[in-house]
Amino acid sequence: MKQIITAAITPFTADDKVDLESAGRLYEFNLKQGVDGFFILGSMGEWALLTDEEKDALAECACNTIGKKAKILIGIADTGMPNIMRNMERMHHLSHSHWTVILPAGWTGPGNKPVEYLHKIADAADRPMYFYYIPGFNGVTVTTEQFRDILSHPNIAGVKNSSGSIRARKELLMLKEIVDFELFEGEEWGIDEALAFGCDGAVAGFGATGCKLMKRIAGSVDSGDLVAASKLQFKLVELFHNIYGSEAAWWCAGQKYALMYMGILTSYASRVVSQQGLPESQKSAIRACVDTNRDLLF
Repeated sequence: MKQIITAAITPFTADDKVDLESAGRLYEFNLKQGVDGFFILGSMGEWALLTDEEKDALAECACNTIGKKAKILIGIADTGMPNIMRNMERMHHLSHSHWTVILPAGWTGPGNKPVEYLHKIADAADRPMYFYYIPGFNGVTVTTEQFRDILSHPNIAGVKNSSGSIRARKELLMLKEIVDFELFEGEEWGIDEALAFGCDGAVAGFGATGCKLMKRIAGSVDSGDLVAASKLQFKLVELFHNIYGSEAAWWCAGQKYALMYMGILTSYASRVVSQQGLPESQKSAIRACVDTNRDLLF
């Protein structure tokens, strides 16, 4: 069975506090849509703009709300190895199933030694770990040979591929022929084909709003109906464009506004500077999109 894991957003109140009540409602909403897992404290979760105390509270809320009903991936990304290790140590008492790590950028990152860097973290991990591969964010490109070596570690369970590269996906799928690991697609636009050609699932930021539709895509692939999966994928892209706006300009605030309009969040506030000041024209487009596609969202 193909898995749909939502890269969970972090709700904030209008006065800029982490909104744990809204977070709990969002997790429950996604569980009702059949989501297979949650990635907490990832890019969509605005991890870099949260304090340690806020990260801990959000992770604890997720574990308490979700329990064993779905996978829980806790992100431990930070600026350098010492902070990554501290994040892991601080949250080790929680009941989540996996850690997830993004390599740091620049001089705090792994340089030309991503294998050694990730293996050191995996050595310290008390549960399986996923590698979130996103070279567009950190500038760290990993070769197929390095992936093979990274995935040789028994504590590294798989890869979230958000490279946007067909070549990277194909090479990782080829690697799955000889190495046992889970491969998740991280780009919303290619979920149908990624699952059809062998990815184990998708971990997508639009999953907070669109997980019901993503589960339908996964179900169509599981049943072998790739034509239906493709048609549903086109609908997913349409929803994505309507809610995120032109060129995905409102990738965070747009989705939060949609979820607020759907009665799940109390605010569409974000700490990302570019996501403040959602225009009325975009709000109107989002409301129209939700009203027109309620059967695909609820």
